[in-house]
Amino acid sequence: MKLEQITQDAYYHIFNQGINGTRIFSSEENKRYFLKLTKSYLSGKITFLAYCLMDNHYHMLVRVTEDEKLVSQAFSNLFNAYAKAFNKQENRTGALFERPFKRKRIMEEDYLRNLIVYIHTNPENHGIIDDFRKYRFTSYPSFSKGNLPDVLTVEKEEVLNLFDNYDNMDLVHTQNLNKESGMYPDLTGFKDRSGLFKTERNIDLSIDFDMKDTFYDYIQNLQDTITAKLEEIDGNTKFKEDLWTRPEGGGGRSRVIENGAVFEKGGVNISAVHGELPQSMQNYFGVTDADFFACGLSLVIHPKNPMVPTVHANWRYFEMYDKQGNIVDQWFGGGQDLTPYYLFDEDATHFHSICKRACDAHHPRFYSKYKEKCDTYFWNTHRNEARGVGGLFFDYCRASEEMSMPDWFDFVSEVGDSFLEAYIPIVIKRKGLSYTPQQRDWQEIRRGRYVEFNLVHDKGTLFGLRTNGRIESILMSLPPHVQWRYDYHPRTGSEEERLLNILKTPREWV
Repeated sequence: MKLEQITQDAYYHIFNQGINGTRIFSSEENKRYFLKLTKSYLSGKITFLAYCLMDNHYHMLVRVTEDEKLVSQAFSNLFNAYAKAFNKQENRTGALFERPFKRKRIMEEDYLRNLIVYIHTNPENHGIIDDFRKYRFTSYPSFSKGNLPDVLTVEKEEVLNLFDNYDNMDLVHTQNLNKESGMYPDLTGFKDRSGLFKTERNIDLSIDFDMKDTFYDYIQNLQDTITAKLEEIDGNTKFKEDLWTRPEGGGGRSRVIENGAVFEKGGVNISAVHGELPQSMQNYFGVTDADFFACGLSLVIHPKNPMVPTVHANWRYFEMYDKQGNIVDQWFGGGQDLTPYYLFDEDATHFHSICKRACDAHHPRFYSKYKEKCDTYFWNTHRNEARGVGGLFFDYCRASEEMSMPDWFDFVSEVGDSFLEAYIPIVIKRKGLSYTPQQRDWQEIRRGRYVEFNLVHDKGTLFGLRTNGRIESILMSLPPHVQWRYDYHPRTGSEEERLLNILKTPREWV
């Protein structure tokens, strides 16, 4: 489904469920902790009119009071923080919530009233309790008993005004307004997997899953998260943003950082392009008269200090259509990889450990498989050496009996969500180390090998050029200062020589 963008000063129904119907709360203590985190992450950014926590799903009715980017990031931080704590408690891995979280903008006062009643009566309608007033983890007790310990503060006066007073509010709840009026809340995105989602009407709650919209929404939020963190680490400069359009269809949002205290140059770009597949790409895929849609996030970060490695990552989704608009093929691709100039073994081990953890949450063979593909793909054949110490690379991830497209979305987004944890600790540890002019020269020489790979071998660069992509965005991966020394060889026994020897034979880091 196409998710609505969060807008300041608007009302939203925020709701979600455990992935595959799993429980997201296994105890009352979990629910209290979730409310505590919600208060911590969202206070000052939204106000609450109603909420309800069930064992495997939740509902919130909120009014947004802050900038939409801050609010989207706050929700993401909340769900990530809770999921990590819950996974640790339950000794589980992987995604906890369906992603992305669902949101429905509320435009009518009648719908607003109906939704409040629906949320408060949710436990009774699902047969969890015989009287919704007795359920502890909704906002309803706030109106009858005042705000209780560990319960979110709700806009009591605003809600009561919608019903005139508490007595009338209680009467309307008892009569179950949502059934009487025929205005049933829009729960697009929910799927009855657990047997707990009970309704008395024959209402289709099956998921309306538009993968391209879902994934594009995800990478927009991920771009915001990554650029905000990189700006925080640099502390001296900000990303410059360019919005661009492609004449044949689509466009993107490029963000580039330059001449910072930590990052000499970097780009974190998203794009969504569509139209007729160019003849060169039709030849490549072996198709005729095909249309396409492609979206993705691509980033490259070149730090100033040669002790800090360059990093690259991208996560992408592709659809191909026949002339009637039917999807005839679709797949995910992406990965993340590290290119050091001076190799600290513990940095490579850390990076690969995070990659492995993200993979293991979805399949025990994914890490070894996609680590090997990364070593193979990021190989400068004409130099007979790797571009760096690798990471993950996966492509043409299609639906199969083992993995559906939503399963692949969960995997790719898990890897995307792991990026900052994989890279930022390395930056923090190395950015203050001293270096010599000679070490800076070595960094620029190695950057030359990076440029060679991107211009000679990289599929993403070639795809962008062949589909008339925006040149500035495609080539933002190139560093600002590069050297090519004729027949250069580092000193025998040096750290520079050690790096080259390791790059000639990829090793296992975890």
